[in-house]
Amino acid sequence: MRGLFFAWAAVAGCMALQARAADWTQWRGSNRDLIITGEQLAASWPEGGPKRLWLAELPGEGYSEPIVAGGALFVTGSTGDKKSRVGHLYALDPKSGANRWQVEYGPEWGSSYEFARTSPTFHEGRLYLVGGLGHVVCVDAKKGEIVWRVDSHAEFGGRNITWGIADNPLIYDGKVICQPGGPDAAVVALDVKTGRPVWKSKGLSERSAYCSPALLTLNGRRQVVTMLEDHVVGLDAQSGQPLWKHAHRNRHAVHPNTPVLCGKDRLFISSGYGHGAEILEIAGGTAKRVWSDKSSDNHFQGVAFYKGRIFSSGGGRLTCFDPADGRAVYHVEGAKKTSFCITPAGMITYDERGGTVMLVEVGSDSHRVIASFKIDYGNGPHWSSPVVSDGVLYLRRGTGIAAFAVGAQ
Repeated sequence: MRGLFFAWAAVAGCMALQARAADWTQWRGSNRDLIITGEQLAASWPEGGPKRLWLAELPGEGYSEPIVAGGALFVTGSTGDKKSRVGHLYALDPKSGANRWQVEYGPEWGSSYEFARTSPTFHEGRLYLVGGLGHVVCVDAKKGEIVWRVDSHAEFGGRNITWGIADNPLIYDGKVICQPGGPDAAVVALDVKTGRPVWKSKGLSERSAYCSPALLTLNGRRQVVTMLEDHVVGLDAQSGQPLWKHAHRNRHAVHPNTPVLCGKDRLFISSGYGHGAEILEIAGGTAKRVWSDKSSDNHFQGVAFYKGRIFSSGGGRLTCFDPADGRAVYHVEGAKKTSFCITPAGMITYDERGGTVMLVEVGSDSHRVIASFKIDYGNGPHWSSPVVSDGVLYLRRGTGIAAFAVGAQ
């Protein structure tokens, strides 16, 4: 399907579709860890917040965060009524918010919480995304044209879940990872060039559970680690062979975050609805619980390992944990149910409750709120994560997306 072009021809020739150091190429940032390095950012913000460079109204609605790569900003949105919801991928000019092109990538989730929920991943001039009905799509980032599309539920016998598929694609070694949740195909690797299957997780048939997989090295072995409806699992990155699993299920089988490495062969996992958080130690084919904490039932993607501490947004607050023993070192003042990223200037939080955005100096034992402001545009919940690229902060809420100047002067 061909994209609709909006003044694209004039800029296509000068757009270099290669990832740059300042880019944000996927969900949770280019390293998939919520930690940004190499940016020269202002140490504080003016009263009322940083200068807004532009505000754009997207044709479609979404909870997903944008990505910035190859001189463009890419973001998903969906349109239509609940019975005929359609997903779109938009390419915006990051300096003006102007829409360069858009492409319809397929049917989208149209039941409760029907906004588009996942971000694309940029890789070697192409964009990869997973729709709420399980369609995995590859799009040419320059032309806005679909290269291939796979209905992973039809292909692998997958089953949808209560609020629609919501995993953000992981890419490595020419593979794109998705989680259709089919028989012997809970997790699947597809070829990035063709969409054809590379491997399936034989022996695992659990459904997806909103978790986005991570590529981690445990016991000297690269693994795809994710949370399915009943277990946290580790799969050999090359073959998809299940290596270990650990029981972890809340009453809704909802784990909308990602496992985070927090020490040698140790993982932090957390999910909402009162189940709480755990640190696991992986040894060969076993996973041992080191400690658990019921209070940090993380319902967002806000988990990071930074300065030897775990930062987790769960239980209605943002907590700094000592990963060794689970001790809560401190709670970030004013941050409740929040998404965040960590930059050289400090942590930037974006709270679900009222849309408050804060710049916070965070250390291993203390913190200080530097500045704050509120989002006054868009529609729906404040569920998208803050994105920083090349001295600009991008914040999305529903159909509204804006850019703020946070670079050092």
